[in-house]
Amino acid sequence: MVQTAIQLFTLADVDEPLPDIVARVGETTFDAVEFYDAHFDALADDETRSQTHTALEDGDLEVAGAHVSVDRLESGFEELVSICHEIGCSTLVIPTYEPEAFATREGVEGAADRIAGLAADLESHDIELLYHNHTFEFGSVDSEVAFERFVDHADGRFGFEPDVGLATHAGYDALELLEQVAGAAPIVHLTDTVPGEDEKLHADVGEGVVDIEACADRAAANGADWIVCENGRTTDALASLEHGSEAFAELRERASN
Repeated sequence: MVQTAIQLFTLADVDEPLPDIVARVGETTFDAVEFYDAHFDALADDETRSQTHTALEDGDLEVAGAHVSVDRLESGFEELVSICHEIGCSTLVIPTYEPEAFATREGVEGAADRIAGLAADLESHDIELLYHNHTFEFGSVDSEVAFERFVDHADGRFGFEPDVGLATHAGYDALELLEQVAGAAPIVHLTDTVPGEDEKLHADVGEGVVDIEACADRAAANGADWIVCENGRTTDALASLEHGSEAFAELRERASN
């Protein structure tokens, strides 16, 4: 059964401690949270980590995953692994990469090899590593879409967290994106967007051009465990949380039928 989560970057402008943010999510219909890179600074504190764990338990929430930069993963590997084990996070996600790497075939393949090496290291700690696309991965490299070359060169060595809204913003078909990573995308970001408007790079679902229901159906059919809500450009974080809770409860029911 597909479950729902919210990427907590949606609530980045809410000026509250992490445990309180998690507690807010626990009052919604979401099944889980997805942390982002800056949270590892907070979670390095023993008290914050303990309070966050309690908030997860009290809210009956799981941890779908956590976004972490390549640099942090390489420089703070052991600490990240320890925090993940303590908070129940078994999936890390690289949320973006250096755009220039996706401008050449050599850069694309080098990025895939670098991420694959980290994925192998994490596998020995029972943590899966995924890659989350932005928009720059969908340019052309040697008459091939850079992201498609990236997926081919990954060759199953790591998984993916496709973001349908960001791909759509870049002019790439959302359903084709899901097919490109079918069977290798346990988490899917079901985001909306308005192409051509940078401030609408992300939008609340239903306010953009993405066929969210079709994407939810395809994600479920392709074996996704989690569908994730995110609006990284929201101007009203708490309203986006409420809207996302309602919308994703309906998507969860739809995808599970």
